[in-house]
Amino acid sequence: MLVPAEAEALTGHAVGGVCPFAVNAGVEVYLDESLRRFSTVFPACGSSNSAIELTCAQLEQFASNFCGWADVCKLPAPGAEQL
Repeated sequence: MLVPAEAEALTGHAVGGVCPFAVNAGVEVYLDESLRRFSTVFPACGSSNSAIELTCAQLEQFASNFCGWADVCKLPAPGAEQL
């Protein structure tokens, strides 16, 4: 896990605003398959107090350095208690 200063140096965005838009050159952007279960998503836009509503198709279209979809998020089992 990166510390906040490392995350900002790598992506160009401070923690809380890390997003797939306008990232530093060389940063590969992958979107998690789990996002596709939503009709729209609200990614940050570079600051902790900004967000934008997008469909997954729009998110893929506008993400900088988009490399593909990845399946890395483990969803809770149906009926499992969530915190």
